[in-house]
Amino acid sequence: MKRHPSLHPLSRDHHHALVQARKLNVAAAANDPTGLAQAAEQFAAFWENDLQVHFWQEERIVLPMLAKQSSPVVVAETLSQHAEIKRLIEELNSRLARRTSLEADMLGALAEALRLHIRFEENELFPAVESAATEEDLRQMSEQLETERSRTGQGGCALPPKPHTTEEQR
Repeated sequence: MKRHPSLHPLSRDHHHALVQARKLNVAAAANDPTGLAQAAEQFAAFWENDLQVHFWQEERIVLPMLAKQSSPVVVAETLSQHAEIKRLIEELNSRLARRTSLEADMLGALAEALRLHIRFEENELFPAVESAATEEDLRQMSEQLETERSRTGQGGCALPPKPHTTEEQR
């Protein structure tokens, strides 16, 4: 799918998030406690180092610009999906911190929520942005995204995640 260049970094992030979702699904299907724990730790690190920043960028840069163009339904749905994914990640992180057993269903639910969310953004959010925004809006959005990624040291989700540590390890 051809995207406006201003959205390329976010679309690349989506690819990396889908890879992580796939890893969660593979671990959930195998339902091996060690594999579930490893996939959960890897995903927690991915969230901490990449996906959380991606959500922040969408919420603080993309969605406000789109809201000005009067797409409240798409904005509200994006925020709702972000909230649900964050809730699932908080539960995952809580279980990791407490060293509680992880269930395959939980990892599968997180993977599916993320996969459906990315599909929504690629098929609904990004086309809404492309159709509603002016070239100047898209240029400014691109500059803001680039500035934020430079400031945080995030070149997108292509950066390898830092290892996740629990509170006890710090």
